[in-house]
Amino acid sequence: VVQRTQEVRSALIQLEDAHRRLRDSSRRDGLTGLYNRTHFHDAFDRALEQGREEGKPLSVMMIDLDHFKQINDRYGHLAGDDCLRWAAQKIGQSLRTHESSLLARFGGEEFVVALPGYDLPQAIAAAEQLRQKLVEEPCRSGEHAIRVSASIGVHTLDPSRMPEHDADASAMLAAADHALYNAKACGRDCVRTSLTAV
Repeated sequence: VVQRTQEVRSALIQLEDAHRRLRDSSRRDGLTGLYNRTHFHDAFDRALEQGREEGKPLSVMMIDLDHFKQINDRYGHLAGDDCLRWAAQKIGQSLRTHESSLLARFGGEEFVVALPGYDLPQAIAAAEQLRQKLVEEPCRSGEHAIRVSASIGVHTLDPSRMPEHDADASAMLAAADHALYNAKACGRDCVRTSLTAV
């Protein structure tokens, strides 16, 4: 009976571990290994609610790799995939000092970062650090050295300055996306905020 009980316990532990790995893999992007858009939305909603409860700011960055179609056209889609994996790694390295950050692949060549507790100046500094990390060296793909840069849009919600709490996750992401398009309109490879006019 003791041996059978141990076997059942071991089987249950293995089953729980397999279930945990399966659940985690469903939240990950297959190419980059980053969290996917669905997981980001769920986590971002929770971060937004927590920020409101604690009266702390929440910032979000939308990051788009510049001229990515040209990279695919010139070097091929496999090199493009290498660039996406490389960019994901570089962005992750840049965010290591920002312990509460959440990074995900948003789709295509676009990434998104949530920075709980970060006000706008702090988020701008983090975005600029990230932007510089991408351009400090090229992505190596086979024999090619491919320069990769990014345009970054930043938006911050500060509940202490907005007591009405009327902004939701979709509105925040839309504001960061608008800032991203401002960055592209300003020549790319730069950071713009939702407060920045073109």
